Amino acid sequence: MKWYIIYYKEGNNEPVKQFIDAVPVKAKVKILRNLQLLSEFGVELGYPLVSNVDRNIWELRTIYQGNQYRILFSIVSGQLLLLTHGFKKKTQRILDRDKELAIKRLKSYLAKGGN
Repeated sequence: MKWYIIYYKEGNNEPVKQFIDAVPVKAKVKILRNLQLLSEFGVELGYPLVSNVDRNIWELRTIYQGNQYRILFSIVSGQLLLLTHGFKKKTQRILDRDKELAIKRLKSYLAKGGN
């Protein structure tokens, strides 16, 4: 079953795409590979690559050379995943501000009717 992945947009900006483009090349390759797996298996990919953070906020986990990269996403309908926030994790827990930003972007996306 194929999952479709879309990037949250703020005007002409795609914050998650910009995050991915800014990481070192080999980390980027690993993140993109994990996104490919996510598109194949969705949230069923499971731990350690995917885990539920809060209600409909999920994280795609990528570790490269001891650095932890996270992409937060939500299921917006059926087999459609919205990537809302990407960051390099530096603490044990995901910070509230990261979760809140993902929730804010999800609400914004839904308020615009999914556009």
